Amino acid sequence: MHIGLIPDGNRRYMRKMGITSLMGSYRSGISKFYDFLDWGMKRGVKEVTIYALSLENITNRGKREVETLYRVFSEQAKKALNDKRIHEKKIRIKVCGDKESLLQTVDRKLGVELIKSMDDLEEKTKDYNNFTLNFAVGYGGRQEIINAVRNITSKGLEVNEENIRNNLWIRDYPDIVIRTSEERLSNFLLWQSAYSEIYFVDKLWQEFRENDLEKIIDDYNSRERRYGK
Repeated sequence: MHIGLIPDGNRRYMRKMGITSLMGSYRSGISKFYDFLDWGMKRGVKEVTIYALSLENITNRGKREVETLYRVFSEQAKKALNDKRIHEKKIRIKVCGDKESLLQTVDRKLGVELIKSMDDLEEKTKDYNNFTLNFAVGYGGRQEIINAVRNITSKGLEVNEENIRNNLWIRDYPDIVIRTSEERLSNFLLWQSAYSEIYFVDKLWQEFRENDLEKIIDDYNSRERRYGK
């Protein structure tokens, strides 16, 4: 099973809980994500794609917040290099998105550091095959499709479904897409989610619990998926 995840609500959680540290709030969100991976693995999930940082986030959010996100993600990527949870469970990490976009709106040094940290983590986990974690950063679904079509036409190939899929940043189609606190896809996995089951959870990300995931997976397993038949 492949789950796409949009973990939304971090800033609202900060206001709700009176948290003043943006860095601390994002760290708590990442801690929740590690819990999510554990819960998913117990239920047979083999792949998760997390919408970590969209192209719109990079462009539209304040410079301070974007730089904080860069620092948090770079910090976590470096920690994961020696994290037993990653290596004992054989989690392969792939970074999916437009890496060049990470250099455009903040101090270039921060962008270069983040890219290197993620590249190092990809390289160290490339031979793992027990579980796949797609880290969508600098990602946008429309831009992904445009990029795929450009790659196809530059190679002189026919524009068809198979060739588009083979040129996407994220090639595996999710069975389930989960979003917390809002009810829209926000440019996430637009091509891949054509036949996904979509679940909107009326909770902020940090409030998401194991039983929420269990209910979603149980509901998914009870459905008859007809694919237009």
